[in-house]
Amino acid sequence: MRLVESHNGARAKAAARNRAPFGPGFSEDVAEKTERLEIWGSSFSDPGPDFCVFKAISGGQVIAERRVAGY
Repeated sequence: MRLVESHNGARAKAAARNRAPFGPGFSEDVAEKTERLEIWGSSFSDPGPDFCVFKAISGGQVIAERRVAGY
């Protein structure tokens, strides 16, 4: 897996609310606490189906994580 994209501040909060397949669809409570959103993705060389992992981060800690199929 590799870090595909990240967002900070208001952009992270907005992206955290996006529903799959364009985002993780985190709850409003999680989205409001999100300071940074990291999007990790599988690569073509990884075995198995393709996926993205969305990580909501606050205070340097992952507060929520969701795996979504596809890129």
